[in-house]
Amino acid sequence: MACPDTNPCTTPDPCDPCNQYDNCGCVNPTTFGCVTTNKVRECLGTESGEDGESVLDKIETAVCGIGKVMIDADDTCPEYLEDKIVAGTNITLTQSGTGCDRVITIHAIEGGVPIDEHVKVSADDTTTGYLEDKITTGTYLTKTVTSPAGNEKLDIDVVPATLISADIGNQIILGGDGGLKTSFTAPDGSETIVIAGVGVILSGLGTVSDPYIVSTNPSIQVVRPCFDNTWRNITLVASGNPNVVYASGTPQYRYRFDGTIEFRGSITYTVSFGNYQSSNRSFTVPMGSIPITCLTAGEQAGTVDMKSINYIDVPQAGADQYTQMYGYVIRKNAQNLTLVFQSSFIGATAKSVVVNLEGAVSYPTI
Repeated sequence: MACPDTNPCTTPDPCDPCNQYDNCGCVNPTTFGCVTTNKVRECLGTESGEDGESVLDKIETAVCGIGKVMIDADDTCPEYLEDKIVAGTNITLTQSGTGCDRVITIHAIEGGVPIDEHVKVSADDTTTGYLEDKITTGTYLTKTVTSPAGNEKLDIDVVPATLISADIGNQIILGGDGGLKTSFTAPDGSETIVIAGVGVILSGLGTVSDPYIVSTNPSIQVVRPCFDNTWRNITLVASGNPNVVYASGTPQYRYRFDGTIEFRGSITYTVSFGNYQSSNRSFTVPMGSIPITCLTAGEQAGTVDMKSINYIDVPQAGADQYTQMYGYVIRKNAQNLTLVFQSSFIGATAKSVVVNLEGAVSYPTI
């Protein structure tokens, strides 16, 4: 009888393919999966009684995995070494060589350059070096390496003695703890000698708790509270003349204790003088005013030229040596301040004129 092409097994259902016989009395079919091993092979990880297909799977894994690696016992996917190593920050992996000489080189780099354990002073420094060599001390500093050949540290110390000047009268000295201190002694009143003069009353010992107090005779008092000797800015006004242009300056005035008005500071104008035949040889322009809240307009009544200055201009080379002059007058009419600019220039000339109010004084009627 010819053997059929298929297993005629119908019972049990499903049939055990490893325990059925065909019409020829043969096990149907005989497969490698129906063959078992009775040995334990630790290298392959096989066990006694394991079927042939399972053994072949383990052999395949072992053979196909030759040259591959696993990270640990939990790694289920062997790979070649290059696939198991990943470059981290500042790390590069380079493959080189052929055949048995193939190697992987691991570089620790930063920006493509091997990392230097030395230091630079700045980004422009062309040479790296150890920290000790990169720090230079001067007159007032010292440097010391502690724990040499161990956990070294660089100590930088100030040298207090080098900070003390040898100039005469210097009161800075070294204290007992090596720090700086002053040899100054707080005054007790004996260092200052104050003698009361005529019309002056002196009290106190000159100490912090009992300072000297110098008082004037009560009969000598400031006439008015606004006579306080305080400097105030003059309220400036425009010249109103295109030939006299303000440039800069903030002049001031103050009321002396006796009511006298004193001036100081300066103000600069650019003055365009005409030739000697024109009417622009002299300009009278307003400068500012003094308030009438402290001294009334009546107390300041009258006109006075408080100050006048004349300059002789430098003769021009190759020209006739004429004496050409220009100057200014500071005039006060009641509370109003005016300036008079005048010249003797032959031709039209522009000058930068600095009006200096130092020494100008006005005496009101009080």
